Amino acid sequence: MKATLIAFLVAMIFGINPIFEKLSLKDASPLSVITIRFIFTSLCLVCLVLATGKFAQVIDVDGRTLFWILLSGLIGGLIGLFLYFTALQMADTSKIVAIVATFPMFTAIYAYLFLGEAPGPMRITGIAFIVIGSILIEWNLLAD
Repeated sequence: MKATLIAFLVAMIFGINPIFEKLSLKDASPLSVITIRFIFTSLCLVCLVLATGKFAQVIDVDGRTLFWILLSGLIGGLIGLFLYFTALQMADTSKIVAIVATFPMFTAIYAYLFLGEAPGPMRITGIAFIVIGSILIEWNLLAD
């Protein structure tokens, strides 16, 4: 139950963040926004790691784990965010976020292919509802 509440809190935070991102893209390029965002976030993380005494955990990461972390940063943190911010700069926030919100479908496919995680019927149904909801939002926006 605690993890579910935290997940809803994350959803609320992620729900407001595209507003700030769209506002930041009004007078700045996607690359500028991403760069400044990462510099600020990195400084905050360094302060947090030092303040909590967790620096040893950071430097003790093994090579294989470091590879996955760096790949995740490249794919999601750089390429994904750059494309997301570019789309966000070009179109309505609610439209772009609705399309991006179909990512659980892709995650389920990739998790099955690469991790062997077979989604059950309820998860497949839930993902289908997410995709259908995104399509309906997009369809509604096209009609406006």
